[in-house]
Amino acid sequence: MNKNSNIGFIGLGNMGKPIFDNLNKNFSNIFCFDKDTSKLKKNNSSSLIEIFEKCKIIIFCIESNEQIIDIIKTNTIKKDTVIVDLTSSLPDLTKKISSYLKKFESHYIDAGMSGGASGASNGTLTLMLGGSKTICKKIDFILKTFAKNIFYLGKSGNGHLMKLLHNSVCHSIFLINCEILNVAKSYGITDTDVIDVFNKSNARSYISENRFPNNILNGKFNGKSTIKNLKKDLKMMNSILKNSKSKKKYTELSNEILSKIDDKLNMEDFTNIYKMWDKI
Repeated sequence: MNKNSNIGFIGLGNMGKPIFDNLNKNFSNIFCFDKDTSKLKKNNSSSLIEIFEKCKIIIFCIESNEQIIDIIKTNTIKKDTVIVDLTSSLPDLTKKISSYLKKFESHYIDAGMSGGASGASNGTLTLMLGGSKTICKKIDFILKTFAKNIFYLGKSGNGHLMKLLHNSVCHSIFLINCEILNVAKSYGITDTDVIDVFNKSNARSYISENRFPNNILNGKFNGKSTIKNLKKDLKMMNSILKNSKSKKKYTELSNEILSKIDDKLNMEDFTNIYKMWDKI
């Protein structure tokens, strides 16, 4: 694998589009596909069949690895193909896909990511990798075009597990901030004052330093992820904890809170949870 290798990229959503743009700046032989054809650039667009025919490296940035299963089972997998999965998914399913690809002498790297759409645009994402360490090293030069920090975490599934652990903490911190700021307002303390205090004290977090000032308190409510995604992540984490000896009280509570939000609102930006907190 080198700078001249053909790279396939599938999924041009909020995260996928800026990741693809960074790849496109660095590599000439990149081909993309999205089920929404309006997102495709004429000079890079390709069919799934063509991507699997031409590309040894195929990167998925779609909703789930259930969709990846559908795609790989309806296309021809060539020997030594490397599939990189940037979704948030259950580790057990990740392991099954990895085992399936081994039948074709191909490789599957689960790559959980953090940093949001801004990190994808700036090429500063954090990646959490699971799978063959040798293959991870071979594709490192590709991943570095859109990621600043890359962590190798061991066997297949560990990258996705780390992503779920990470997201569970982030989502829970977001929810407790929503609750505390609403309590503060009921006592006459402004949300801006609360965030200012948090950010100058031990209560500071990525949520207080970035999400609230940049996506909520300015009235934009544009975190570029949906309520559906939060529900999905915490539901998956709860599933993992059911098979763990560890107690799961906090994750269950976070799941309970999100389950009270009407599914009709699932496609709303998740930052809107702050506005609807008292109605949950």
